[in-house]
Amino acid sequence: MPPSQLKRLKASLREQGIVGPQKSKKQKKQNAQNGDGKEKRVHRTDALNAIRDQFNPFEYRWSKGPKFEATTIKGSNATKGSVIGRSHVGKTRAEDNVLTSSSPRDGLFCEIKFSY
Repeated sequence: MPPSQLKRLKASLREQGIVGPQKSKKQKKQNAQNGDGKEKRVHRTDALNAIRDQFNPFEYRWSKGPKFEATTIKGSNATKGSVIGRSHVGKTRAEDNVLTSSSPRDGLFCEIKFSY
């Protein structure tokens, strides 16, 4: 049986060097004086983004491919299992458009919609 998702997450965080043994005050002080914090912060954000993409497969929309390969055009670029895009990007754009609309009627609709 494969390890649980939590165990895989902890292992990948440990491999990337994000989580590890605690540092002493002396080590923290030396790192602060060297100025390595900015580089480590950039590395940490890149590693976290890679781990996030790896662990959240539902964030992407996948193509289904042709239903019957014999009857479809051979030159189609959407093969089965290829990534089409991210589903949450369109949704957030639409929400931003509603929230930043300029007409008063849209603003009223927005207030009514989000007043729970």
